[in-house]
Amino acid sequence: MAKEFVGQEYVAATNGKGLHQESKATRFFSRLTIGGTVLITVASIAMIVCCVIFTMCPIIGTSMMTTLNASGKNTDSAITCIIGEPEHSEIVVFKLYMQNTKDYQYVRDAANGDPISILTLEGLKKDYYTQSDDKGDYMLIIKRVIGKPGDQISMSYTDGNYYLYLNGTRLDETYLDPTVAKHNAKNFTQLWKVLNQQATAHDMLDWVTVPTTECLTVNPLYSSNEHSRFVLTVPADHYFLMGDNRGSADEYNYSWDSTYFGPIPAANYVSRCVDVIN
Repeated sequence: MAKEFVGQEYVAATNGKGLHQESKATRFFSRLTIGGTVLITVASIAMIVCCVIFTMCPIIGTSMMTTLNASGKNTDSAITCIIGEPEHSEIVVFKLYMQNTKDYQYVRDAANGDPISILTLEGLKKDYYTQSDDKGDYMLIIKRVIGKPGDQISMSYTDGNYYLYLNGTRLDETYLDPTVAKHNAKNFTQLWKVLNQQATAHDMLDWVTVPTTECLTVNPLYSSNEHSRFVLTVPADHYFLMGDNRGSADEYNYSWDSTYFGPIPAANYVSRCVDVIN
């Protein structure tokens, strides 16, 4: 007695005769092959995902000394992760587009002696802005997050030293090396200038990301020279970045950061640093 299966070209006997019987060895190797294929596929996918999520970023320049590039040479590389939003005090990678910065040289007008600014963007493009996307030419910068959208940044001046305040509380910047980040260094004095001379700050050459007048409000703590006259509120969808090298060591210059080019758009964010390879 047999049962015919619809759509098939064979009739299976009830006693099992005629059915294909695989050996145990064949079944074992078949399963082993399938398992190996699955394992290789999963490993390949994991590798691809890791390559997408974690990227290598060369550390160029000395603006993050001595946290990064402690030797003063461009020898370190950062392992960065694209997952997650930038957090306070994190080291991050941002794109700085050429249209978001200016480089000026000053000459004197022959007629009246007044200073004239001359753009030298082509020189910058040749040396630094070596990458491009649909927004234009850019370079990657590695800095530390000082302020997030909506944060208020101010300063105080005590016994010859400048200190940063975030939302009314003085920052404990233990990550700074006094060798290159004394609290009277160039980046501190630059930000002090922004927070105390609104008219001058408004005309700052490099603050082209957002007008300073849109960021500055009167500091409620201001009553003397101890606290800055103004508070800077980081605009929505922007971050305020600073390098760890604030400019104490002349041979390592200073950090070109938000104290010079202003808050940077969140859309320029690339990744955050999770490790450094020396």
